[in-house]
Amino acid sequence: MRFAKFLLLMTVFALLLYLLAPKRSPLLSPGDKIIEITYMAPGGPIGGAMADMVKAFEQESRESHRRNPSKPIYRVVSGQTGAVDQNADPTRFLISVSGGMPPDVIFFARYAVAEWAARGAFLPLDERIEKDLNENHPDAIQPERFYKPAWDESLYQGRLYSIPNGIDTRALVYNKDLFRRAGLVDENGEPTPPRTWEQLRQYAKKLTQFDENGNVKVLGFSPNYGNCWLYMYAWMNDGDFLSPDGLKCTLNDSRCVEALQFIVDLYHDAGGYQQVMAFQSGLQGGALDPLILGKIAMKIDIDWVMNWYSQVARDMDLGVAPPPVSPRLLAKGQSEISWGGGWCYSIPINARNKEAAWDFIRFMVSDRAFDIFMRSEKENAEAQGRLFIPIMLPIRDLNEKYINEYVLSNPRVPLKIRRGCRVFTDLIPISHCRPVTPVGHLLWNRHVIATEEACYGKKTPQEALDYGTAIVQAELDLIHHPRKGKPVNWSFFFMGYPLVILGLFGGAYLWDTRIGFRKKIARLFSLKHEITAEDLVQGSKGGYFRSQWWWGFLFVSPWVAGFVLFAGGPLLFSILMSFCDYDILKPAQWIGMENYRYLLTRDELIPKAMANTVFMVIGIPIGMIASLGIALLLNAKIRGISIWRTFFYLPAIIPGVASFIIWIWMLNPAGGLLNQTLKIVGIQGPNWLGSEVWSKPSFIFMGLWGAGGGMLIWLAGLKDISEQYYEAAAIDGASRIQQFRHITLPMLTPYIFFNLVMGMIGVFQIFDIAFIMTGGGPVNSTLFYVYYLFNNAFRFGHMGYASAMAWILFIIIFILTVIQIKTARHWVHYGSEI
Repeated sequence: MRFAKFLLLMTVFALLLYLLAPKRSPLLSPGDKIIEITYMAPGGPIGGAMADMVKAFEQESRESHRRNPSKPIYRVVSGQTGAVDQNADPTRFLISVSGGMPPDVIFFARYAVAEWAARGAFLPLDERIEKDLNENHPDAIQPERFYKPAWDESLYQGRLYSIPNGIDTRALVYNKDLFRRAGLVDENGEPTPPRTWEQLRQYAKKLTQFDENGNVKVLGFSPNYGNCWLYMYAWMNDGDFLSPDGLKCTLNDSRCVEALQFIVDLYHDAGGYQQVMAFQSGLQGGALDPLILGKIAMKIDIDWVMNWYSQVARDMDLGVAPPPVSPRLLAKGQSEISWGGGWCYSIPINARNKEAAWDFIRFMVSDRAFDIFMRSEKENAEAQGRLFIPIMLPIRDLNEKYINEYVLSNPRVPLKIRRGCRVFTDLIPISHCRPVTPVGHLLWNRHVIATEEACYGKKTPQEALDYGTAIVQAELDLIHHPRKGKPVNWSFFFMGYPLVILGLFGGAYLWDTRIGFRKKIARLFSLKHEITAEDLVQGSKGGYFRSQWWWGFLFVSPWVAGFVLFAGGPLLFSILMSFCDYDILKPAQWIGMENYRYLLTRDELIPKAMANTVFMVIGIPIGMIASLGIALLLNAKIRGISIWRTFFYLPAIIPGVASFIIWIWMLNPAGGLLNQTLKIVGIQGPNWLGSEVWSKPSFIFMGLWGAGGGMLIWLAGLKDISEQYYEAAAIDGASRIQQFRHITLPMLTPYIFFNLVMGMIGVFQIFDIAFIMTGGGPVNSTLFYVYYLFNNAFRFGHMGYASAMAWILFIIIFILTVIQIKTARHWVHYGSEI
């Protein structure tokens, strides 16, 4: 009976599996050729209007297959990059290319394509475009239809590596109501936007308001709020960041220096950079946008805001104008300029389905695909009761068509939105794009850091840009004139590593089971090793003891296998890699000690990163004292104490990212819980994470949040101390303080030692808190050693240099740990020694 029930159950289970198993589409035949196109994008799986485009592409491939069975059927499979910022951290993509398993198509920021195209990550697309044009393909991509800034940003050294699928630009967005209140109107009472730098500075001063304590209440203008950086201001001043041939960094050109000085002056007029940053940290988006609420009078922002303002800012009198320009640009006869960008489709160099990928890209930028996208977006907006404001397209005639159809000719769209969209559209052809260079991300980082250094007053604009230029130029020189090294043939490593492992295990076995082998090794290395009676017994009765050895090996084999396969190999590989120039994509070049030489003598950020890391050592004793104090309080024998222990331990088990987000809000200088609490008692709280002085102390203070984790260790130590010691001391008249000093502390020294060693190791590996909360800023004040290592490895592609940094870190931690172990004998007291 039992067997019959089991058989029935298995039959039902098998039937369910059959019914739930994926089936081939009834439209397909067993012999149909299906090609899966893998697509990678930062947003994850394809959805929304783009999903409708993909469905149409797949449907067309099926129809084409029915007409001509030799043509394949396409199926698009989408994934995501798994990164917070794909452009700054393209780790997953680079590893997929290096490992030979890249996506067929990747959705990438255009400015970032050149950086990895220079290293051989992307496939040139010129020949495919030319072929389609020669064959009069109905969907042939015609370069002349694209806006020049979008197309130029897709080129590197004259070759095309991506196809634009969108474009954006920036303009001055302002609140006309605030302009009227300030009297910034013409003779007809109509607000007039600033057209020049001089006017912008005057307007910003007049529109900025302070409260009775001197804090910003209404901000006239903030140079970097919205979507604007030094890049924009340099272009406003006829500046640029690279020479025309791309070989020289001109970040410190006089026009860029003037632009940065203008930014510094604007912040100075508004009360200083730190005060403006503190004010901005309390601003929000959406319906609480500060422009709508009248907290900011004007900003330079991207065209996407028009879609949002059409929904939530219908009652605000919105104005849009070209960004103000400098006298230098006006003297050239140019009164308008902007900054454009956007995303694109690219094909990795070793994609498996290149032709299918090209068919996909060609369709996705075709007229009918964009028409599907626009109709889908419009239907979705109207279903939600929203106005539809289309995104900007890189194809000029299509962009004009949709702007006219859905915005300019639509009476439902408010006049202010129509005028604003017209301004943004007209600025596209005169927009500059980010420098197309293999050091694009480094150049961006250095221009941001230079801006911070100048605004904080750490350096003059000239000094800050000179320093940034030197760093970028050194990297440019390295790319165009690579270090001379020998190509590395890694076959010796992959052949030698297994032999080393076998040798180690064989040596361990012979050492444990062969007395003669042990004697030879001892003589070879002049070791003093005495053969004990137990050794003689093991050597003479090898059977039992050898079987024990094999059983022991069997039990540790899972860990050993994991270490050998996933840790030991990479460990040895990183040692070799530290002597190489390697960027993941190109073959490694052996350069000897060059990485270590540069690290120890020339890299000026290493001392800064190490100093930041060493500063955090202050948090070790503070954290130990806090957790010990909690443990002492919770060591009392009272009812419900276990509940209190649970409460204090809970913060320690909250995921790091979640707690970091909580603390970002709590440390907000404008509306954060901490500063609001200090305000009640009459204390003006600092700009915690936005201050070079307070950023690291903020992290140390945050560390106390997880003191409950250390509390458990201290509590275990306190429970291990016998009550007899305290009873004897009390009889002798010892006070509580004396008992703590002469009994508790000596008995806890093993736990102090453990926490000290683990805390020191943890401090030198600090990374996630800066990565999530501050990005290494402000002014590199939270650029810790491991964070800098991460940047070199995965953002700048210096894997060999990062390996050298890792081994220097290992040596530092090893030395500190040995020192602690050696000195422990003088102050660590174990139970039997007291």
